[in-house]
Amino acid sequence: MEDRKHTDNEKEKITITDRVVVYLVCAMILCFGIAFFVTPKKEFSESENRTLAKAPEFTFENVKSGRFTDGIGTYAADHFPMRDSFLSIMTETERLSGRKEINGVYLAQDGSLIEVYDAPVNTEKQITQFAKLAQNVENAQCYLMLVPTAVSIYEDRLPENSPDAAAQKIPESNRPTQRQTIDRIYAAMPEKMHTIQVADLLKADAQWTLQAGGEDAAARRLYYCTDHHWTTYGAYVGYQEFCLAAGLEPEALTDYAAEVVSEDFRGTIYSKLNDPYFGTDTIISYSNPDWKLTVEYSDTKGVTDTIYNPEYLSQKDQYSYFLNNIHPMVTITNDAVSDGAIAVVKDSYANCFVPFLLNHYHTVYVFDTRYYKGGPSKFINEHPDITDVLVLYNMNTIDNDNGIGGIY
Repeated sequence: MEDRKHTDNEKEKITITDRVVVYLVCAMILCFGIAFFVTPKKEFSESENRTLAKAPEFTFENVKSGRFTDGIGTYAADHFPMRDSFLSIMTETERLSGRKEINGVYLAQDGSLIEVYDAPVNTEKQITQFAKLAQNVENAQCYLMLVPTAVSIYEDRLPENSPDAAAQKIPESNRPTQRQTIDRIYAAMPEKMHTIQVADLLKADAQWTLQAGGEDAAARRLYYCTDHHWTTYGAYVGYQEFCLAAGLEPEALTDYAAEVVSEDFRGTIYSKLNDPYFGTDTIISYSNPDWKLTVEYSDTKGVTDTIYNPEYLSQKDQYSYFLNNIHPMVTITNDAVSDGAIAVVKDSYANCFVPFLLNHYHTVYVFDTRYYKGGPSKFINEHPDITDVLVLYNMNTIDNDNGIGGIY
């Protein structure tokens, strides 16, 4: 009888414990639900440097196609209360468990973060648009530079057996590498479009710095540890290759005044993980004291005497220090150079590349076709001072860059 009583008491304790757990879970769900609806919704995430999803429109067509359900999921994920804190906890938990890929990011062997390269699906569209630009430009020389990202150049630092590392070791793999995609695009270009293969020089420099080690390796890092962009030194390597193709004599890096403008940069890849464990990057800018610049922005009508905006260094998006973030068109004139003009059609990889062109051209016209809607080729043909056209994109974001559609 006593045994039965003891068993009944145990069951009652278990039942009470279960109820408490259920009540706590329900209370948490209720609190988060209330918080989700009452907290103000942001349009832009400064930590991730992107526009957040808007609530999907409730229409019959959206419901039928599944876009409404997908949109609700994305909207809820983007505006989840304490999202950044939960992301940090998740990242730290997965890192401590030994994971080498988290949220589309490889934890590289040297401690840096490298984005996974998704198989491209819009390569034919890019081929068509690049060829149209070359065909539409009447007199200027056209150059195409597609820049591989850290996943290709730092492949020896990728986690062992990662899909990207395996694809680069197996030429016949069904997963194309960035280099294979670049070669495919270049092979399809018309003669008017001169292609610039910067991958080899970047790769050679990466191998040199790996062997050198120490301060030399840190100063000559090609890509940021926490961001998808190349560094200003990486851009300088690309600039050398452009000069070789365009018949220019590259300026020595020592001819520029180098300045460390930030030592606490955390970029776009860091934002995918939001874990302070991964540290910060240093941003270095290069300038020439002989420059006499006038910089004009087509959208704001602003005019300055510098290509840098230090106000961004106190914000999350510190890379926007270069070329003052994104503008449809920027016109830079350097009165220290007597003649020559170049048009640069680009993504943000060119923002830290452009300064190296200023010693060679009196005028540099910079187009971001995600926002410039006039068609660069029309502008180029109307300005006979433009002798060269450089198209510069990076391989990690080119597949989803909507500016490609209006590139010519």
